[in-house]
Amino acid sequence: MKRFALLTLALASSAVLAAAPKADIAKGKEIANNICASCHAVDGNSGIAMYPKISAQHAGYIYQQTKDIKEGKRTTGASAAMMPMVLGLSDQDMIDVSAYFSKQFPKAGETNPKQNPELGAKIFRGGIKAKNVPACMGCHSPNGAGIPSDSAAKDGIVAYPRLGGQHQSYIVDQLKAYQNGQRTNNIMVDIANRMSEEEMKAVGNFIQGLH
Repeated sequence: MKRFALLTLALASSAVLAAAPKADIAKGKEIANNICASCHAVDGNSGIAMYPKISAQHAGYIYQQTKDIKEGKRTTGASAAMMPMVLGLSDQDMIDVSAYFSKQFPKAGETNPKQNPELGAKIFRGGIKAKNVPACMGCHSPNGAGIPSDSAAKDGIVAYPRLGGQHQSYIVDQLKAYQNGQRTNNIMVDIANRMSEEEMKAVGNFIQGLH
């Protein structure tokens, strides 16, 4: 009986894996060219600060954020402008384009030496002990590469996103969005509420040059 139950479970798991849709990278590139490139650049290395860099970002994270914008669950920043662009995308389209951008090579930005990079490095690597703010690298990795879906799933999280090389102003805007309740994530809301604007700008500056 026990052996039968295990066999049934194994077959069910195999069926789920077999049913999981595969990404079509070529189709994803086509979607990127036609829809995403004007804001994020065709390789995901956006040169416009208000639009995040998404090259080498984890596919699961891109997919979830695109889905949230399409469904009206994420409305901060440029999300309102992005919504009509993604409304016509099917679930498979979002899987394809997310996989495409995840395979692109990221271009690092530069840390501004005049914007307190020492404080930023200290926060990213060691947190702010006096405020119980944890080190950013604990979830986003020492080089800012984040943690992909498979590894983060055990924590019930889609993925810890890649931050390395991201625009400073975008990082600050997202921290403020968590702080004022425009974005919801219990971990990030708690962290953002403990940080000053100076600290946000410093860590954003450090992250911008991280690779």
